[in-house]
Amino acid sequence: MIAIHDVLDDRKSEIEFYYSVMVDFDNNTNVLQTVDNQRFFRIMKSNFLLMLYNLVEATFTTGMLEIYDQLKSDECSYANVIDEIQNIWRDYKVKEVHKPDSKLSTYTNRVQNIVLDITQNTPLILSKSMIGVDGNLNAEKIKKICDKHKIRYRVVDDQLALEKVRKKRNALAHGDESFSRCARDLTISDLGIIKDTVIRFISEIVEGMEKYCNEKQYLRAQ
Repeated sequence: MIAIHDVLDDRKSEIEFYYSVMVDFDNNTNVLQTVDNQRFFRIMKSNFLLMLYNLVEATFTTGMLEIYDQLKSDECSYANVIDEIQNIWRDYKVKEVHKPDSKLSTYTNRVQNIVLDITQNTPLILSKSMIGVDGNLNAEKIKKICDKHKIRYRVVDDQLALEKVRKKRNALAHGDESFSRCARDLTISDLGIIKDTVIRFISEIVEGMEKYCNEKQYLRAQ
């Protein structure tokens, strides 16, 4: 898995650079001068939380799509993947079939296509919409998605750091809080702890995803 490491390294580099600028700013080294430095600093801290969420979602989504691409490259059929992958594919296909506005003929054709895909060992194609990422990723959601795919991981408790980032990100994204208010009560030290915790957590998840992909743990035991 190459892309996932490229994304993680790129986002980490951005975040560490941005954090170093905030540290300088907080230490009054005159790294920047604005008409209202205190307000600008509060905006910087809020934006930092958005960057952390971006790191988490971008890294996790990239990793899952790499796994899906590997299944496609291996031409995995329904019969030779583990139950968890079967369930993900099957449930998604059933939701596609179950549409109230569908005509009976359309419904019948969709069911027929599912049956043919299974009985003729057609290679499965898993898409981004099957992952379950909906802009609300925290540690619990990430672990739940991993469990759903039977991706094994060993992670240290994130102390709800990802949940804090998720909530702040949503408050900003939906306009519930302004950038100058959202992170005003968080110190540079607080943000440093959150940063290190989030990066450690997602890095440990990446290790589990990489092992899953490299060892082809999505395949049913022969």
